[in-house]
Amino acid sequence: MNKYQAMTKKEKKNFIFRSLEVILGTLILAFGQVIFIERCVLVTGGLASIGNIINEFIPSPNTVRITVVVLNIVCFLLGLICLGKSFSAKTLLSTIVYTLFYPIVSKIIQSGSVPFLVVPVDVATGTFSETTLFLAAVFGGVLSGIGIALTLIGGGSTGGVDVFAILISKITHTKVSIWIFIVDAVVVVLGAIFVGENNSLIYFLICVSSCLCCSLATEFILSKRNNSYVVYIVSDKWQEINDFIIKDLDRGSTLINIEGGYKNEKHKMIQAVISRDQYSVLLSKISEIDKDAFVTINSAHEVNGEGFKALPKVNNKKDGGENERKEEQC
Repeated sequence: MNKYQAMTKKEKKNFIFRSLEVILGTLILAFGQVIFIERCVLVTGGLASIGNIINEFIPSPNTVRITVVVLNIVCFLLGLICLGKSFSAKTLLSTIVYTLFYPIVSKIIQSGSVPFLVVPVDVATGTFSETTLFLAAVFGGVLSGIGIALTLIGGGSTGGVDVFAILISKITHTKVSIWIFIVDAVVVVLGAIFVGENNSLIYFLICVSSCLCCSLATEFILSKRNNSYVVYIVSDKWQEINDFIIKDLDRGSTLINIEGGYKNEKHKMIQAVISRDQYSVLLSKISEIDKDAFVTINSAHEVNGEGFKALPKVNNKKDGGENERKEEQC
C-alpha cells in the first residue's frame, strides 16, 4: 500500500487541493514569464531571464524556451542529488508543469495567434518603449510573485536558479534569502550589460522594479513576513496530535502540564514550532483528530535551531558589545 492509498478521505482531499495550488501557481508563474518577461526581453533573475541573455549570443526563436526547459531539468536533478528527496518531492510537480506549459504558451504568444496577449512594439522604432517595458516589468513581476506564493502555500517549490542559492547557503551556512538576492542580482547586472543596449541604466532600473514587484506580491499573498509559527494545542487527544507533529511533520514538541482556571482540571498542552507550508496541514489534522481542540497560533519573529536556521554567531568582543545589544533592542 502506497502513501496515498493509506491516506484518509480528508487527507486525500487536502493533498489534491494543495497539489492544485502548486499547479495553479506554476501556471501563473509561467504565464507571467512568457507574456511579459520573455516577450519584452527583460532580465529579472529567473530562468527566462537567463534565456534572454543567452539569446543575445545565440539568437533564435527557440533559444529562450529551450534554455528554460533544459535549465529547469538540470536544476531539478542537481537538487535531487545535492539536496535530497525531500526537496525534489516538493519541486517535482512544479518542474513538470513548468517544463510542459512554458514552451507551449511561448509558442502560442510568438505565433501571434492570440493578439490580445501580445505586448505591442513601438511602430516608429520597432522596439518596446520605456513605458511599455516598465508596465511589462510591473505586471510580469506581480504575476510571477503570485505564482511563487501559491506554489509555496501548496507546499511546493519553484526550484529553478534558487537551487544554486540553497546549495551555496548550505555550504556557507548563511541565509538562503541572501544568496537568492545575489544570484538574481548577478543575472540582472548581466542583463543590463548584454541585453540593455544603449539604455543600460534605464533598462537595469526597469528590471529591478520587476524584481521588487515580484517580492512584494509574494509577501502580500503570504500575508506574513515570517516563515514559522508557534502553535499551542490543548486537547484530550494530545498524544495522537503530538505523534503527528513528531512523525509526520518531523518537528519537535514540548509537553506542558497546565491547569484550567474555571474547573481547575489538569490538562496537557503541546507547544511546537512549524514552518509556513505545514500551517494548513497541521490545522487540518487537528480538526480531524479533535474538532474541540483549543489551538493558539502566533507568528514567530525568528526561530533558530535544528530544523530551522542556524544560531547566529555571538560577538565576543568586550568593547562595544554592550552598546551593540542596546542598539538592537531600540
